[in-house]
Parts: sequence; structure tokens; C-alpha cells
Amino acid sequence: MSNTSSRQVRCAIYTRKSSEEGLDQAFNSLDAQREAGVDYIKSQRHQGWVVVKTGYDDGGYSGGSTDRPGLQALLGDIQKRRVDIVLVYKVDRLSRSLSDFARLMQVFDQHAVSFVSVTQQFNTTTSMGRLTLNMLLSFAQFEREVTGERIRDKIAATKKKSIWVGGRPPIGYRLPKSGDQGVAPGDRTLLVVDTEAATVREIYSNYLAVRSPLQVAKKLNAAGQFPARSGGKTAPRPFTAHDINRILTNPIYIGKITHARRTTEHGGGGVGDKVIQVYDGTHAPIIDDATWRHVRAAMDQEETARRHRWTHTHLLKGKLKTFEGFAMSPGSVHKSPARGASGNPGSRAGQKRQVRYYISQKAIKQGYDQCPIKNVNAELIDDLVRALVVGYLSRAESIDLSTLEPVACDALIRRVVQRVIIAPDNVTTELDAEELVACRVAANGSRQMRAASNGDRVAPVCPFVPRVEPGERGPILSLDIQIRRHDGRRLLVGPDGSDLLTSIGADGAPLPRDHIVHAIGLAYTWRQELLKSGESLSQLGERHGCTGSHIHHLLALTNLAPDIIAQAVTGTLPSTVSLQDLRVAGRHMKWGAQRETLGVSRR
Repeated sequence: MSNTSSRQVRCAIYTRKSSEEGLDQAFNSLDAQREAGVDYIKSQRHQGWVVVKTGYDDGGYSGGSTDRPGLQALLGDIQKRRVDIVLVYKVDRLSRSLSDFARLMQVFDQHAVSFVSVTQQFNTTTSMGRLTLNMLLSFAQFEREVTGERIRDKIAATKKKSIWVGGRPPIGYRLPKSGDQGVAPGDRTLLVVDTEAATVREIYSNYLAVRSPLQVAKKLNAAGQFPARSGGKTAPRPFTAHDINRILTNPIYIGKITHARRTTEHGGGGVGDKVIQVYDGTHAPIIDDATWRHVRAAMDQEETARRHRWTHTHLLKGKLKTFEGFAMSPGSVHKSPARGASGNPGSRAGQKRQVRYYISQKAIKQGYDQCPIKNVNAELIDDLVRALVVGYLSRAESIDLSTLEPVACDALIRRVVQRVIIAPDNVTTELDAEELVACRVAANGSRQMRAASNGDRVAPVCPFVPRVEPGERGPILSLDIQIRRHDGRRLLVGPDGSDLLTSIGADGAPLPRDHIVHAIGLAYTWRQELLKSGESLSQLGERHGCTGSHIHHLLALTNLAPDIIAQAVTGTLPSTVSLQDLRVAGRHMKWGAQRETLGVSRR
């Protein structure tokens, strides 16, 4: 007996059929494929081939994807070294995609597994077998693409005749049933579902009132109006902002049928832009044309305003994600000036300040209560990442970015930073090792040096050194944080509540918070006016365009200890101390109690 017959070669038979038709028969296509494989293995018994008892069958699965239970079970056994040869009836039973097949062959090679086609007489242990295999698979993929084109052309022609093509219709409509009166056999004209149509009309009217898909979704969910599910087999799920947006933009509700196709680029076989073709439908509309036009105009206005708000530079745009994998999108809002600002000679009366932020897509789509991160102040997270990256480059790479102009510095930081992930207790900054090399060259050769100026603001520095770990593409900087809400702001602080950032000016002195300094100055100005004029709080408030209650709360700042006021105006006050905290502390007449309330020491 030869040496080859002394070793068993374990042969797994894989079978597949695209449709489920005929699988309930006593002897179906999968059985026929397996029987052919068993017979072939028996013919190679002298080589030690034996059949693996486990069956790897996929009935009703397309060969255009590898997401098949039988195939996944086979790959699992291959990785566990339980299979030596994989047999199929024909090559396209394993895959009809050339790219998928190439990946499968790579897995087979890594585990020393051969591939054999029973009816095509070749295996991958020879170079000729590999060549023949790739040729056959190319034709199989060509056949699949041609079939797909025919199907798409048929769908386009059917929709052009105003006939609904597809699966379950959107909310508000249903397909005809055999028991419906006046419906001819084979008629696919959509019928209106009255209860769902009322919900659709409510969605359109609510959007015109609030201009927010998320708010519309929340209102419907609070009222228990959930989207209809297919056949009632699954529990209804709440509306999302995406659901509302899709309903508001679907022309089917004004009696239209849409067909999406992609254009082919001239001069090549590539795929071009997506084109939406709209045809008149035969179904009854739910929304009138006037309402549709008003909603579209309102959505266009909101989109224009949103794009306008996002024009301001965000350092981490496209790079910031939450720990749950949701993108953090940039945005901004203009806030009104403090009440009574017009009465302060040094104030900028009537001017609004812009507040930039990043907002989680989970908060946008599912609501703020569903997202632990929600949003973060863009200035805070941008400055923190700047400080971490600049500090790391200086310590580990001997790259000094502090002498560059802010624009040039930010450009290099964006090149180096691959991704930033923020969690409730941690900020992780992933760097790109290849860009670090380019950054060193760019920093050393840059002539965009920072101009010396007494009023020049230096980016805040981080007093903490992050943990540095190796990553796939470069070093990963990790820093523990807390996200706290103070005075209407979400602050990033250390685990013990200490400051993560220290803002300093070009002269090295700390920079105070403008709104706190302004409020203290305003409080002293109002106290001086009250002492001179003898007016009541309401009279003074009426003259300055605010309420007497607001003046009363702000006057508490004049009771603060001199050392606390000195910390506020010199920028040495901890960032965790908010303006509201200062007002509360000012209610205590004893300065020691104020320091204890704020958690600051006497200086």
C-alpha cells in the first residue's frame, strides 16, 4: 500500500441551492449534489479520501454573499483543522463573486485545504487547476451581473408603467388582497390604509409646526403611534428621526412612483451618480401638492441653515466618534448676550456669541436621553486634543509646534490625528505613524512662525501626561476624564474634578473666563448705581432691560471674598466653579463659608 493511502484525507462536501423551491422533496438538489460528491470521494479511496460526516448545506441562499450558515460552519471547521479537502458539485456552488472566492481561497491556503469541483475535474493543488478555476469563476460572475442588469431593466420598465414593484409598501399603503372588492387578479395598485394615512398627515402637519423630525418622532411615540410592522409578527418599534425624514421626502404620498438608478460614466464602465426618476402612479395620494411643497421648502430652509451653522472651523470634524461608534457632527449656535449688558459701558450690546459643539448622531436620531455623550463643547475637546498631541510630539518625537501659526499648527494636528474616541470616562486619540514622519519634516521646514504679540493667545496646555499604547497604525494616547455640566456647559475635567486644561496667554499668565469677569463687573456697577440713585431693583431692571430678580441674584457676587474675586479675574479659579456656584457662595456673608462652598483655598 502506498504512503498516501496510510493517511486519511478528510473531505467535506458543500452544497447550495439559490431558491427554496423543491427543497421539501424527498430527494432534492442538495441531496443530488452530495451524492455526486460521495461517489467522487469513493473513486479516490486509494488516496485515503474519506467523507466528513458533517453536512454543510445552504438551501435558499444566493452565491453572491458569504453570509450563509452552512458555509460559515465549514469555514469554522477549516480553522479548527478538521477538513483537508472541500468538494462542490460546481464552482459557482461555493461562490459567484470573484472577490469572495479569492478570499475563500486565501483561507483555504492558510489552512492547507484543497478545493475540488466534482464535475469540472480540477483542484487547486496544481497551477492549471488554479488558472481554470479563475476563468470559470469569472464567467460565473459575468452571468450573475448580466442577470442583475436584466432584473433592474425589468423593474425600471414596470415602474415606468406606474406599477408598484418591491416588498412591503411604506406606512399609509398596502398591496391589494384576493378578497378586496373591485381588484382584478394581479393588480398591484397600492391601496390607502386610513389609520396609517392619518398618521402620515399628522407627521406632515407636525413638521410644519416644529421643523424637527426628532421632535415629531417623540410626539408620536409619546402618543403610542408606532410604525406598522409587516403582518404584525414583530412588536412595533418607536419612530426615529430617520423614519420621519424618509416619510417627509417620499413622493409616493403625492401619488408618484420613484425609481433610483445609477448612471454609467462616459468613457468607462464605472458607476456614476445616483439618479431618481419620478413617474405618475395609479394609487391615491395621501398628501396634497400644496402641503408637499410647503414641507419641502421648510426642509430646504433647515438644511441651508444647518450648512451655514457648520461653516466654522472644527478641528476634529470627521475624526470624532463616541465610544459606541456614533459620529460626532459639528454644529454651532448663537447665544444672546447677558441680560443687562447694555447698561455696562464696556459691554458689546446686542452682539451674540457663537458657541461651537459636536453632537452625537445617536442623540440626533434617537434622542438626547438615549445617548450618554450627547454633545461636547467644540472649544473644550479641540483644545484638549491640541494639548495632548502637541505635548506628545514635543516629548516623544522632538517636534515643536508651539512656534507655528495656529492655522499651520492645526493643519499638522489634523494630519497626525487618525481618530478621537470620547467616552464618559476616557478620551482616546489615535495617531498615524506615517503622518508623524511627514509632520516632523513639515514642522522643521515651515516658515509660518507665530508672530510675537502681547495679545496673542496660546492654546491651553494639559497638565496631565496621557497613557501611550501601540496601535495598528500608530501610538494611541489615552486620558481619563469626567464630563460634568456646569453653568449650562458640559465641561471636561479630570477624574478627581481637577482641570484638564490650563489656559495661558502669550506672557504665560492664566486667562480668565470672560462671562464671569463681565458678571462681576456688572454686579459692582449695578450696586454703585443703586447706592447713588436710590432706585428699587425693579426700577433699575426696567432701565437696563432685565428683571429686578436677575439683578438681585447677580448682586450676590459683590459679597464674595477678595481672594475669590482675584482668582476669578486672574483666571486661576478652577474650571469646575461656575457662575451659578459663585452666586450661591455669595449668599454666605462669611468668607470662610464661601471658600468651603466653592472648594477653593485662600490665596
